[in-house]
Amino acid sequence: MKIGSPSNYTVQVYPDEWEYDSPRDRTLHENIFSVALNLHGLVKVVPAVPAEPPPLAAERPPREHEFTTADEVRWCELLHSPYSVTPDDARAGTIREVGVPDEPATVFYVTGEQFATFTGELWELAEIASGSNPRVRRNDVLDRSVFQFVEEHILSSGRFRPGDATSLGRSAR
Repeated sequence: MKIGSPSNYTVQVYPDEWEYDSPRDRTLHENIFSVALNLHGLVKVVPAVPAEPPPLAAERPPREHEFTTADEVRWCELLHSPYSVTPDDARAGTIREVGVPDEPATVFYVTGEQFATFTGELWELAEIASGSNPRVRRNDVLDRSVFQFVEEHILSSGRFRPGDATSLGRSAR
């Protein structure tokens, strides 16, 4: 028996810094969020990055102990996450593909103001939507601008991968 509706998918929100014990690592991952949609379709929300990745991030995925700057961590998140949201006032409203050509990562740019709103909402949601047994659903969070953005821009972009789209009860474009 199938329970629930994939279109009313579960939502999990994790501040990445919660994964680390050392103050240094927590600082490197500060204000980066992982947002899982129905346990698939991972969206990363990543603070501002330089226009191009630092050499360490671009050449190969570094081991975590090799990170020395927040820019390296942030660019690695963008390069290795299927979907990311990051602030850049000059690029706001645009989409960019980064990473390997056969399976690029898709980056959605927003304004700094939007990003500040998103991170505030995600901190609040992390308190109720970070457990391993997700109970928060799409319909519970659609009043939040970050999830309105996910719905209107990411899921409707035509760049959502087929398996991720299916898990959310949507057809791949």
